[in-house]
Amino acid sequence: MRRRDFLKSSAAAVAGTAALPLARSAWAADKPEQIVVMTWGGLWGDSIKAGVDAAFEKATGIKVLQDRSSSPVQRITKLRVSLNDQKYDVVQIHDGLVPLAVREGVFEKLDKNSPRLTNLKDVYPRFIQDYWVAQIFSPLGVVYNTKLVKSPPTGFADLWRPEFKNRIVLPDISHSIGPYIIPIGALALGKDPKDEAAGFEMLKKMVALQPIWAKDTDSIMNALRDEEALIGILYKSQTYTVQGWGTPVAWVYPKEGAILYSAGTAIAKNTKNRVWAETYLNLTLDPKIQTIYTEKFNYPGTNRKMVSLLPANLQERVKMSDAEFNRLIELDQAFMADHRAEMTDRWNRIVAGG
Repeated sequence: MRRRDFLKSSAAAVAGTAALPLARSAWAADKPEQIVVMTWGGLWGDSIKAGVDAAFEKATGIKVLQDRSSSPVQRITKLRVSLNDQKYDVVQIHDGLVPLAVREGVFEKLDKNSPRLTNLKDVYPRFIQDYWVAQIFSPLGVVYNTKLVKSPPTGFADLWRPEFKNRIVLPDISHSIGPYIIPIGALALGKDPKDEAAGFEMLKKMVALQPIWAKDTDSIMNALRDEEALIGILYKSQTYTVQGWGTPVAWVYPKEGAILYSAGTAIAKNTKNRVWAETYLNLTLDPKIQTIYTEKFNYPGTNRKMVSLLPANLQERVKMSDAEFNRLIELDQAFMADHRAEMTDRWNRIVAGG
């Protein structure tokens, strides 16, 4: 989608957003000149600005200042050092780092009965937690080249097929989902994803196949585009990006179950603008605004009303059967976070041949 068309569709989504149902006390509260939102930069930051930020500013008259200068881990650090004089109000983060943020005490616990969080009732319950709410999600599965792979994969276990030696692309351990190859290995053996023994045994077998270890998602997609890789793991949403480059790839929902990825929003601990932070968070869950995430990134929104607002071609990209939705595997992110250093060290030793 061209930027002009994207901004036009974004404006339409904002214009169509219903008047915000705020409690009288919200409007009576002292209004700040601005709130500060910590988020990703680039196209994501631009889409948030055109959607959520614009709707919030129109409804409240309060400016939104985006802090795009920090990685998700750095956001947690900045919130922690600001606890005594909080400079931030809202933070966006992905599911893998929520346990760390909660452990560090940098998020406010959500008041799920707040009169300002009116969209919560339409969000799938699995995406609502005590300290944050996801606004987008995507299943992680297997992607493969349909032209060069004659026997299509059906699950994660196919990543270990010997004919793919040297042509498998996987995230490096430094990637945000780098450690996922361990639970994926366990799943490929029919084991619980927390079975580290099984997962690391499969990692050793994978190393023997000499895969391409990619530092970031762009590198995964580029390896598929250039046909350096024939198979790999990728989010369904990014598969459409690779297809848009003219690459003959398809995404497979693994028979073992797809792994759930989600990203969303929390309220900064000790924010001075709790009322307005709740108002902003509520807008991230607005079904009309969530259509922007599909238009730009092929992400489904977490509001169950969102899909029906999309054109037919985009509905096909984000639709998921009840069976598939229920089989999405939610990794124990707290367990993963607690064991990340140990898993990284062990991964490095195995990959280096130690």
